[in-house]
Amino acid sequence: MIKRTVSIGITILLIITMFQGVVFAAETSIYTKTEMEALLRKKLHIDDDMKLSQVNLFTRDLQRKQMWNLEFEKEKERIFVTAAADTGEIINYHQWKDSNYGKAIAVLPDEARGKAVAFIQSLEAERFKETEEITVEAPSMIVYNMERGFYQGENYHFLFIRKLEEEFFPNNYFRVQVSGIDGSITDYEMKWDDATYNNKKNLIAKEKARKAFEEEDRFILKYVALYSNNKDERSKPFLTPVYLYVPKESDLIHAVDGRLLKIEEIYSQGYGLRTGISMDSAMKEMGAAYGQPEVIPEEGVISKEKAEKIVSETLGKELDMKELKVQSSYYSQYHYGRKGKFWEIYWLDEKTDRRLHATLDGEKGEVVSISYSEYPEKVQPFQSEELEMMKENSIDEVKIKEKVHEKIKVLFPHIQAEELQLEAKKLDEDSLISITSSRYIDGIPYEENYLKITYDGNKNKIVELDYRWYEVEVQSFSKVLDKEMISKKFYDAVGFEKYLIQLKDEAAYKKDRLDLPLKELAPIYTLKTFHFMYIDALNGKFLNYNGEEYVKEESLLADFKDIENHSYGNQIILLNRMGILKEASEFFRPNDELLRKDAIKWIVEMTGRNRVYPDAKVIAFKDVDKEDPYYSYIQAAIANEIIEKNDDYFRPDETVTKIEVTQWILNALEQKELAQFTEIFQIPYTDTEEIDIEDTGYVALAKYYNIFGDKETTGAFNPNKVFSRGEFASIIYHLIKNKW
Repeated sequence: MIKRTVSIGITILLIITMFQGVVFAAETSIYTKTEMEALLRKKLHIDDDMKLSQVNLFTRDLQRKQMWNLEFEKEKERIFVTAAADTGEIINYHQWKDSNYGKAIAVLPDEARGKAVAFIQSLEAERFKETEEITVEAPSMIVYNMERGFYQGENYHFLFIRKLEEEFFPNNYFRVQVSGIDGSITDYEMKWDDATYNNKKNLIAKEKARKAFEEEDRFILKYVALYSNNKDERSKPFLTPVYLYVPKESDLIHAVDGRLLKIEEIYSQGYGLRTGISMDSAMKEMGAAYGQPEVIPEEGVISKEKAEKIVSETLGKELDMKELKVQSSYYSQYHYGRKGKFWEIYWLDEKTDRRLHATLDGEKGEVVSISYSEYPEKVQPFQSEELEMMKENSIDEVKIKEKVHEKIKVLFPHIQAEELQLEAKKLDEDSLISITSSRYIDGIPYEENYLKITYDGNKNKIVELDYRWYEVEVQSFSKVLDKEMISKKFYDAVGFEKYLIQLKDEAAYKKDRLDLPLKELAPIYTLKTFHFMYIDALNGKFLNYNGEEYVKEESLLADFKDIENHSYGNQIILLNRMGILKEASEFFRPNDELLRKDAIKWIVEMTGRNRVYPDAKVIAFKDVDKEDPYYSYIQAAIANEIIEKNDDYFRPDETVTKIEVTQWILNALEQKELAQFTEIFQIPYTDTEEIDIEDTGYVALAKYYNIFGDKETTGAFNPNKVFSRGEFASIIYHLIKNKW
C-alpha cells in the first residue's frame, strides 16, 4: 500500500513536471485585456460604437514596464491608447478624425488651453499640480521643441513640465494637442517617474560651471566650403576657416560637486536593445516568487514568465542560454496573419551579439517560431588610448607611419608632407593598422579631403585605400582669432541654464542588469540651446548652416502685442496659428494700410503654393532682389499666374487696391480663365461706372464666392479701396473657413 501510494505520488509529480510549462497562474500582476478595455472606455468616455479593433501587450523588461496598446475605430475615426498594464495609467492617446481634414481653425488659444488642462486633470489631477506650463522662461531646449510644433496644421500644442522645489524636470511632463477645428483632444502623452529632489544641498554657482567648460578645449578650427561662398558654380571650392563647438562627454555639469558627468551615468528612456534580465536570473526569480502574480494578459493564456521558461528549456538542450538576456516581449492576437494569442520574446547576449526571437502560442504553450543568430565580431578600431597595445604586439608606430608615408609619396606625389598628419589605430586583427589623415592647409584641417588606409604590417602592403583630394581656393587672411576670444564670445552669447535630470541606478544594473533611474534627481548646469553652426574664425560672427550670419529670431510662442480687443483680433490669432501670416515682429499693426508685398504673401500662403517658383537665378522684378524676404512669394505668384509681369517693377511697399487683391485671389483660386469671359457677367454692385470692363468677371465672381462677405447685400464695390492689414487678414481667414 505504501509502495503504491509512493508510486502514485511520483507519477503525479512527473505529470506536474511534464506540463509545468503550460500551467496557468492563478493571479495576474497586470490588468487583463478585458479589464483594460473597460477601464479605458470609462476614463476616456469611448462609446460602444467605437469597436476594439487591435490590442497587444508590450513589455520592456530592462525597465520593468508593461504596456497595453489598444485601438478603437468606427467609420472615419480612430483612437489609439497606450496604458501602463499594472496601474492603468494612460501614457499615450491619439485621436484621428477624417471629418476635420482641410477645415479652418475656429478655436481660440485660451479655449484650447482650457480643454487641454481639463483633459489632464480628468486623468492625473494630483500630478498636474506639480507641473508648470512651458513659456519662453523654461529651459531653452524645451522651448525649442515647442516652437518646432508651433506651425503644425490646425492643432494647438501645450506642454506642462514637472517642477520639484522650483526646478524644472524635463523628463516628466504632460504633452497635449488640441484640434483648433473642433476643440477635441487629438494627442496626449504623459511621462512620469517616482522621483524626488533634495534642494538642501549647496549648489555651485553658474559662473563655476562656465569655468569648468572654459577649462577644457571645446572648439576645433577647420576649413569648410560654406554654401554662401559656393552657391554659384565654381571649378574649385572656396574655403573659409571656422571654429566649431564640440561637446565633451555629456556636456552636463553636476551642480552639487561640479564634475562633468559621463554619458553612461545619465539615464535615458531609450527603447533600443540593451542589457536585460538573463534567463538564469529570470528562472531563479520565478522560483523564488512561485505562487506570486505573473504577467498574464488574459484568461486562458500562459504568463510571460512561463513562456520564457518554455523557450529556455526547449533551446537549452542544444544552445548555451546562460548569457542571453530578456530585452522585451510583445503579446498580440496575430502572428504573420494568423489569428490567435501569441507571445513574442526578445533576448540578447551583449558580449557576443547573439540574438534570439521566439514566438509562442499563448494558449497551448507551444513554440511557434524561433529566430536565433550569432554575428561574427566586426573589425573595429580601438580607442586612441589603446595605441599602447601596438608596442605590446611589437609594432613600431613610427616606422609604420614612415613606410606608409613612402607609399603615399609614390601614389600621390602632389601631396606635400605638411598636408598630412597621420594617425594610427590598431585594428582587432593582429597585423592590420588603420592610418588616416585629413588634408591640412596651413595647419588647419579640411576634412572633405582625406586619406584613409588600412595597412598590413606583416605583408608591408596597403589592403584598403580611400582617397579624396582636389584643388581648392582658400580665403586670404593674415591670422585667425584665437580660441580664448572665440570661447568668451560663444559662452557670453549662449549662456547656461539649470534643471534636473535622472542618473542611472548603477546598483540595479550591476545586480540584475536593469536599466532604471535613481529616485533622487540631480541638478545640472549646461549650455542653453543655440541654433548657429559655425563661428567665423576671421571676424567672430556666428554663422548658420549655409554660412550666412545667424540672426536670432523672436520666440514664436508669444502672441502679437497690439491686437488685444481689436475688432479683427481673433481672426488674426487664428490665421497666425494656421501659419499664414509668418510675421517676424511682435507687433502686427492691424490698422496700417495693406501693402502689395503682404497681400501677395498671404494669398500665396493661403493656397499653399509657396514652394513653387521659377529658377532662383531669375529676378522677376528689379525692385525685389533674391535677398528680399518676400522674393520667394512673389516668384511663386508669377509661377502660378497669380500676378502678371507687365513691367519691371512690383512696387512691394506701395498700397494695394481692392480690385487688385480681387484679381490676385481669384487667380490663386484658378478662376482667371473664367473671369476673362466678361460678356457673360453683370456687375452686381451699384458703382458700375467705377469698375473697368475687363474687371467685370472678377467683380462678379467675388460676389458669387462671397470673398468680401457681401453676397447677401447690395451696395458699392469700391474698387480703389485700400484695406487695413487687419481687415484683409479677416478676409483671408473667412475665405479659408468657408472654403471659398
